Amino acid sequence: MRTSSMTLKAIALLTASIGLAACNDVEKTTPKPVPTPSVATEAPKTPEMQPPVPSTPPPEVKKEELIVKKAVTKEDDDSNAIENGTLTELLTRTREALSTGETDRALKLAASAVKKAPKRSAGWNLLGRAQLQAGKHKLALSSFEKAVELNPSNSYAQNNLGLILIYQGKYDDAIDALEVATEHEPVEGFMWNNLGIAYEHVDRLDEAREAFRKGADMDNDNARESLARLQGVKSVMRTAKVDKTDKVDKTDGDAKTGSKVEEKTPVSATTQ
Repeated sequence: MRTSSMTLKAIALLTASIGLAACNDVEKTTPKPVPTPSVATEAPKTPEMQPPVPSTPPPEVKKEELIVKKAVTKEDDDSNAIENGTLTELLTRTREALSTGETDRALKLAASAVKKAPKRSAGWNLLGRAQLQAGKHKLALSSFEKAVELNPSNSYAQNNLGLILIYQGKYDDAIDALEVATEHEPVEGFMWNNLGIAYEHVDRLDEAREAFRKGADMDNDNARESLARLQGVKSVMRTAKVDKTDKVDKTDGDAKTGSKVEEKTPVSATTQ
């Protein structure tokens, strides 16, 4: 009986020892749960847990946030367009940049369009517009010349070529380009106004009035004002059609030759 009692005690101790070992194994393989922090803001948040973004930023940071967001979006979109976009996308973005005065962006996009399609007149025309907007007149002239070389019937490129030639005081050459511009569709009212201004600078006033009249018929305000200004004028005497001294723009080293176009005879660039 004593032996049996001792045997039972030994078995009980052995069983208890095995049970403790099993618990220790569970503790080693199963990590203890991490207690949830008592303050909600201390817990790391996943995107799903973040509070919804307000539809409009707080007034004090609204302007800055929108500007940064807009700039980043445009930069990303432009990079994608340059790498993967079509020529049409590049041209569209260039026009948008020109219309909002983003000259550097327009130059980058237009250069990419020309690189993608070097034989397309539209790309060279937009590159010229961006260069003209940047004050790089010599480069702009070369781009417009390339555009009309590739497509002489591109009325917008012919208009822009005539425009920069007026700026340079080369009125006869400007007339040649602008006459071609008004012979091919689409013809815009500002093209007739520009042609009239070129005629006026060489004292061909009857032809200038006729050009202004056609522009006015197309509801161009500048052409209408130019026509009214020339009513009853028999001759326009200009003492200096071309400056004798080159005027150099120190910002880009682009020489600008020729008298300035007077404010009373505004010229217009294309939006295409």
